[in-house]
Amino acid sequence: MTDKILPLGSVVTLKNGDGSEVMIVSRASVIEVEDGKGGTKSVYFDYGSVVIPNGMQTPDNLFFFNRENVKEVLFEGYRNEDEKAFEEHYDTWMKSAEVPKGSI
Repeated sequence: MTDKILPLGSVVTLKNGDGSEVMIVSRASVIEVEDGKGGTKSVYFDYGSVVIPNGMQTPDNLFFFNRENVKEVLFEGYRNEDEKAFEEHYDTWMKSAEVPKGSI
């Protein structure tokens, strides 16, 4: 697990994954998931990613996960001043999110 949110473009492997490398292409994405009662609910995930080398062939190919699911960081993406500010404030923003955090 990583303490801080990773920048876009970071490449990781996942705990309980098949060893595939995934590249982070979105953060704090809100998606609809089944609620276990026949309906859906909105949740957010820390990361949205695509599998390397395929990339995003269709929007349905995005895979969502959270920082606690990261096994290994293979590459960290680009960090400019805006990115550093985003990383610094991310946890505070998410604590006040109106939707719960999802889990895999």
